[in-house]
Amino acid sequence: MDEKPRMQPRARPRIEVDYPATFTTDQLSGSGTLKNLTIAGAEIQSQADLAIGSRLSLSIHTSGARPPIVVTVAVVRWKQSDRFGLEFVGFDGRSKQQLEDLLNPHDSSSPR
Repeated sequence: MDEKPRMQPRARPRIEVDYPATFTTDQLSGSGTLKNLTIAGAEIQSQADLAIGSRLSLSIHTSGARPPIVVTVAVVRWKQSDRFGLEFVGFDGRSKQQLEDLLNPHDSSSPR
């Protein structure tokens, strides 16, 4: 069932991106391209056949020599054709901070 639920307004804006990503579920491994990104989730384009509710781990390969951002647990919330929406549930190490820095580059120079 390819249905994209009615979207609700988001607290944070989506950032349009074009980042390669790899993911793994209990049953398969795949790859795709992140099309937009927030601190809470992403939209990915991929040929993988993932069911709504599938749990996966995701590595986001950003530009430059930065290490990948690793989302240890993401859940497929919607799918439509070759795109699906992910909700981020858990991060690896500093990955959540890396994602925040990527989404808010003007804040990255503040002391930690």
